[in-house]
Amino acid sequence: MTKRRIGLAGIILLMFAIGVWVVLPKHSSPSGSAASGPVTTISEHHTPAQLARAPTKPVEVSSLWTRPSAEAASRNRRKSGFAWGLKQLGATEQQLDRLVGGELVGVVTELKQKAQSGDPHSIPVLGQLAAVNCRPNRGSLTGFKSRQVAEAQALPLADRDWFTTTVNDDLAFDKEIDAVCDQVDTKEVLSWVTARANQGDGASLWVLSESGLQMKDMQQRLREASAAGFALAQSELAGLILISGDEGAAGTGADKLNPVELLSQAASAIPASKADLAECQYFGECEGIPVDIDAAIAHAREAAQEGYFSAILRIGPHLPAGQMDPNEVTAWGLIDASVRQQGCGGGVLTVRAMQNIMSTLNAPNITAAAREQAEQFWSAYGSQIKANLGCDP
Repeated sequence: MTKRRIGLAGIILLMFAIGVWVVLPKHSSPSGSAASGPVTTISEHHTPAQLARAPTKPVEVSSLWTRPSAEAASRNRRKSGFAWGLKQLGATEQQLDRLVGGELVGVVTELKQKAQSGDPHSIPVLGQLAAVNCRPNRGSLTGFKSRQVAEAQALPLADRDWFTTTVNDDLAFDKEIDAVCDQVDTKEVLSWVTARANQGDGASLWVLSESGLQMKDMQQRLREASAAGFALAQSELAGLILISGDEGAAGTGADKLNPVELLSQAASAIPASKADLAECQYFGECEGIPVDIDAAIAHAREAAQEGYFSAILRIGPHLPAGQMDPNEVTAWGLIDASVRQQGCGGGVLTVRAMQNIMSTLNAPNITAAAREQAEQFWSAYGSQIKANLGCDP
């Protein structure tokens, strides 16, 4: 099973604290709720897996092979990081654009004014920003980024200049965050979040689970948020139980949660959970989810088309050509590398990640057919992928 969710709470904290000023998918629908349904929806794909057919419309000139400016990639990285959780909490596209477009102070000031008046959408958004990004140790990873600049000497000159500019742009944004956090009373903000959580608000319950609680309390808040229908909580709980093996996260007694149901519900709203479901169905490593190769392939493709490639890149190489064309797997790997170069998906750009991206895009053994298929997939799904990951169009 993918290691993406192992030690989930720590990974999420690391991802956000590294200066993305964001909130995980890990991923998703602005509503923040997942449709409920029977467990049997996990195996809804009963027809034999077929080879994917690239869209028949003509291939258009795309940005797939074009490296954006360092500033554009840095902006995408920040916006994508913000979008993952904040859109689930109710943040608008305009707010996300302003957060990364030089109006950070203005957005936070407005959120605070609305939160003080009890606005139900502003409270969890501001709470997540404060809880994750305004921790006392928020500057501890600045040195990590600075070391990446020093280590960039290992990159070719053209890559080095682009990489260095990107990371320095991130460091400059971190200073903006520090200035804003100096004006935010995190305890006060979390008191507003707690008041909403005590009223059963799923978004606020999830924010509290991200606020540095002890493990037992974090799990309890996640369960409460999940029961309230908040998709990110369902996704995280399913990952903790099924993938990380944390049985305590499910609770005990009559209230013990069914992780299979959680993952099924989360997969209907969170594309990253759909990728997790695919891996469970293929590898058979998740208790309660039977092996279903055809369903695994279908879910992996659906997740890839929505911007989450981990499952198809892990499952694809194991499949015979009759079930999945090797060129399709390569094509999705190329798109994954291009998307990461564009800054989609958030996180921190490291020297090793840069090297991996370039080695994938420039690999000499990639066939013309694989590149053509990547172009066709990008033409068909590129806009959807970038929108789901929170990148600029």
